[in-house]
Amino acid sequence: MNTDALLGLLHISSPALPVGAFAYSQGLETAIDRQWCYDRESTCSWISELLTQGMGRLDVPAFYRLFDAFESEDRQTVEYWNNQLLAFRETRELYDEDCQVGKAFKTWLQSLYPEESRAQWLEKPTQAAMFALSCLCHGMDKETAAIGLLWSWCENQVAGATKAVPLGQTDAQKILQHLAHEIATVLASSKTIKDHEMGNNLVHYAMASSWHEHQYSRLFRS
Repeated sequence: MNTDALLGLLHISSPALPVGAFAYSQGLETAIDRQWCYDRESTCSWISELLTQGMGRLDVPAFYRLFDAFESEDRQTVEYWNNQLLAFRETRELYDEDCQVGKAFKTWLQSLYPEESRAQWLEKPTQAAMFALSCLCHGMDKETAAIGLLWSWCENQVAGATKAVPLGQTDAQKILQHLAHEIATVLASSKTIKDHEMGNNLVHYAMASSWHEHQYSRLFRS
């Protein structure tokens, strides 16, 4: 990877990116409230399962297809996979999160690349779609871009757990180290998933998100 592409990856994957992803826990806050996640081991297990069975079986395969469609300027396919991702969001919170973060990502992308017409293709862009287009604009290849997507997601989950479990900084870094070792496996398996095999079966994740809408005290928006 050349220096510009590497710096672009670090930029797009940074938690400081102004897209608001830090405001969401994706059900983790409810898992903490119900004592499913209460220490390093239980929290690592929760995030790891969402990484492998959620991101790995749905978001990353869709991301690959969105990346290819943007690269070949196939607007119809971009719209199809973007809408498929939104259709898979089991709860209103998860749907709104993807729309809101995607919209913020689009605004940020347009501020850097005002002439990028592909950013206008989607009325409700998902985070994965805008991440893919941003990586293309920064000159990254698909494999590198997918690493950035997963690492960014892992960092946001662990940052949320650090605040809410709460976890110490050392335990948080140990969870990130564990997740980093899983990313290569997730990327490899994601490539083999066919269109009709995409989706997750994380019932507890969907229920946690549903309960979060009525949770008594909340730090996060999902």
